[in-house]
Amino acid sequence: MSKQLKILIAEDNIPSQQLLKHSVVSLGHSAIVANNGQEAINLYLQHQPDLLLTDINMPIMDGLEAIKHIRSLQNDIWLPILVLSASSREEDIILGLEAGADDYLAKPINLAILHAKIKAMQRFILLQKDNQQKAFELEEEHLSAKQLADKMLSINDLNNERLQYWLCPNSHFGGDLITASLSPDNTLFVMLADSTGHGLAASLPTMSIAKTFHSLAKKGFSLPNTMREINLLAKQILPANRFVAINVFAINPNHKTIESWCGGLPESLAINKHGAIIHSFKSKHLAIGILNDTAFDATTDLWLWPEPIDLLAYSDGLTEAESPDGEFYGEERLLKLINKIPPEVLFTTIKETVLKHLDDDHGQDDISLLSIRCD
Repeated sequence: MSKQLKILIAEDNIPSQQLLKHSVVSLGHSAIVANNGQEAINLYLQHQPDLLLTDINMPIMDGLEAIKHIRSLQNDIWLPILVLSASSREEDIILGLEAGADDYLAKPINLAILHAKIKAMQRFILLQKDNQQKAFELEEEHLSAKQLADKMLSINDLNNERLQYWLCPNSHFGGDLITASLSPDNTLFVMLADSTGHGLAASLPTMSIAKTFHSLAKKGFSLPNTMREINLLAKQILPANRFVAINVFAINPNHKTIESWCGGLPESLAINKHGAIIHSFKSKHLAIGILNDTAFDATTDLWLWPEPIDLLAYSDGLTEAESPDGEFYGEERLLKLINKIPPEVLFTTIKETVLKHLDDDHGQDDISLLSIRCD
């Protein structure tokens, strides 16, 4: 990384301008010169300098206005600004700092102090550039890892026409996961999982669990055996303070049955065509990864649907989604929608109202929503 800085000098007095330029160049930096505040703004936009040295009293536009305008134009990169002024009045110093300057140097300019201040700001600038580069590299790594994770998780049967799903992670990687796999006897195995925490640390366990889940479903394993195996896996790979809340359904369209194992997530709901909740799949187990194999209960529940229904499942991130003013989306709001909105548009309506509630924020938690048509 080059240690040479681009330094913008805004000064209308030619002798002072030349002195500052010579001083900057003598330190090994490049100098860009503006004769007034308006020129300084134009040159800032054109050259994106690393540091601004500006006088206050200049024609056309003074230094204070220029500072305010440049601060309004800034992106994520902070521009250090050093104000130079013949006035040493306290109120002028305060005005300069309140306008957005970082430091102040009185005229006549003491070159030794000027050099020291530039070197101090250079340390900050280089650190900022280093952090920016590291952030860029980290972002690239996250994107590469996300692409790999998406490719791994794309091996599923989520394209089944009976399914609608939505995942809204609060970062590149989410701890929530929805996946599906069709067994040899045409039973649709569907899993909604919510791993403790956020980001990559939460995403890795669910990816491993999803891979095992698919493998067992494709081999025709029963749901109880599948749950026992993935609990064993979770117990092996998760740290002591981590677990995965999970709802799994085995939907057999021929027998019109839903076999379920629910541990740690909000209850899932069976909704008929009139918007009535005719059955709920309550959490009867602890989340996976907590109990050892001896204590683990793989018992499942079997329900026969008496009429066409939509099975609605979601993570607690949905009801706990916070608006910018701190209001939760809430279970009450969700239940009102279920009672009011036709089932064929309920999934889309819930998603849209949650996004509106968040108001372009990602929320504090991952959000997942799943709808399965059973007819």
